[in-house]
Amino acid sequence: MEILKRIFRYCSRYRRKMIAACIFLILYIAVNLITPTISGIIVDDVIKGGKREMLSVLLLILLVGSVLKSAAMYFRGILFESFSQDCLYDLRNDMYTHLQQLPFSFYDNNRIGELMSRMTGDLEGVRVFLASGIPVLMENGVYFFGTAVILFIQNAKLAVATLLVTPSIAYCAYRFNQVVRPVFSEIREQQATLNTVTQENITGVRMVKAFAREDYETGKFEKENRRNRVLNIKSSRIWGKYFPAMDFISGICLILLIWFGGRMVGRGEISIGTVVTFNGYLWMLIMPMRMLGWIINMMAQAITSGQRIFDVLDTGTTIREPVSPYDPEEFRGDVSFQDVTFRYREQPVLLHVNFQAPAGSTIAIMGATGAGKTSVINLIERFYDRSSGSIRIDGVEIQDWSIRRLRSEIGIVLQDTFLFSDTIEGNILYGKPDATREEVIQAAKMADAHDFISETPQGYDTIVGERGTGLSGGQKQRIAIARALIKDPKILIMDDCTSAVDMDTEYKIQKALKEVQKDRTTFIIAHRISSVKNADEILILENGRIVERGNHEQLMNRKGRYYEMVRQQYHDLDKLEEFRAGWHASDPMEADRKGKVI
Repeated sequence: MEILKRIFRYCSRYRRKMIAACIFLILYIAVNLITPTISGIIVDDVIKGGKREMLSVLLLILLVGSVLKSAAMYFRGILFESFSQDCLYDLRNDMYTHLQQLPFSFYDNNRIGELMSRMTGDLEGVRVFLASGIPVLMENGVYFFGTAVILFIQNAKLAVATLLVTPSIAYCAYRFNQVVRPVFSEIREQQATLNTVTQENITGVRMVKAFAREDYETGKFEKENRRNRVLNIKSSRIWGKYFPAMDFISGICLILLIWFGGRMVGRGEISIGTVVTFNGYLWMLIMPMRMLGWIINMMAQAITSGQRIFDVLDTGTTIREPVSPYDPEEFRGDVSFQDVTFRYREQPVLLHVNFQAPAGSTIAIMGATGAGKTSVINLIERFYDRSSGSIRIDGVEIQDWSIRRLRSEIGIVLQDTFLFSDTIEGNILYGKPDATREEVIQAAKMADAHDFISETPQGYDTIVGERGTGLSGGQKQRIAIARALIKDPKILIMDDCTSAVDMDTEYKIQKALKEVQKDRTTFIIAHRISSVKNADEILILENGRIVERGNHEQLMNRKGRYYEMVRQQYHDLDKLEEFRAGWHASDPMEADRKGKVI
């Protein structure tokens, strides 16, 4: 009932439309309730009583009633459908907005296919209940109680005899609801799993084909599809067990009517017209009882879907906006980590990290995979909150900042480049929607993307496929860099963003970025020494701890882990000495490019 109450709270926003729909519903039912009485009058007064002058009037009443019923049915359908779509619109918006507010940790623990299932199938289940379930429930409820009252008014003795078996129908419906609800819950969960398998397979179809794993993926899908089929068949068997029983008991009502009604007519206690009237109303009484299982079935599905929807809406965010967010006019970009520890799922990822990044400085972070490099930038963007310690931006605790303001001042290029199904210009404008074409071109030039964009069929208006399909890895990364640069951020984060480009392109990008970095704090995560050697400070992470720090020259002289990284990349000491000599050149990046290093 709690789930239904929450669904009806959305309905209350459109109560006027619902009231109007209910008025037409009642008009439709009222016309139907008159029809059996008129049929009884025709039998008793016109056919048996010989009052034929009444026939035309009674038929006219039936004709007008049919017109009114058709009009009421039309407006009832339109209003209930419109009402359900309005409620679904609000519910879908609330759910999507809430998903936008949830932190990375929520998406780490939930599969995309399952969330898509909740945004589509579960929401549609609620809508169907609002558009069809509620009117059918109301209609059959009014029919049942309305006709029961009329039957008792017509003849209480016959009504009691006819309705003797109705408690049995109610019990069957109750048992059906108890048994079928858990099955529907399983079906919804299995549908979400099936959607997840499908979504992952389609997203990774290139990998599937590259490893010739089509048969494996087909088998995996078939397994989940088979499970889905078994559950639906199980649901059908439950349906098949209870519905015939309810239908059989409903049919007994008609037998009782004919038995008792016929005997009462024979004794002269009631007229044939009364039996005809009773028969018409009895079907109006039996139909709700027959529909009871269907109504419970739809309600059970709606409750199951509502539960899954509200489970998402009730998921709180751990990344909360402060009550009085700090939102200054000036943002300098000074970043400070003071004894920061970060645990993810109780596992330590960063341990007692300390560093200072003054505004305008460049900090490079290196280390093996899993050392905690990306976790540092996730904490700066406040995608996650630190477990202990203090992170300060411009001297203010990061949790006191306005989240929107903080992220608006940070430009980030992630290692896993994501592009939307949009034009190249649209993807770059994502960083600054109000930017001009000139600003877009300037950002593309800084990212060394302008030349290849100009060579595409429609230039900046070229549509890229989903996730950037149709572009090389390097091209996607350069567009992502342009998207970050067009924001003109005070803090620029580059998460191994040149890993997919060749050395010559990397040189061009870094040369452009060298000018860009002058007035902004820059964090560079990279594996290539050439990407980090110009940094003001290089941090070497190992198992979540900073094990070495300093600039390139200091770390080279220390001959520690950084020195070993250089040796691994340049293979022998002769090359290493050339690299060190190249560092002292007027333009070390140019030295790299001309072959003094590699």
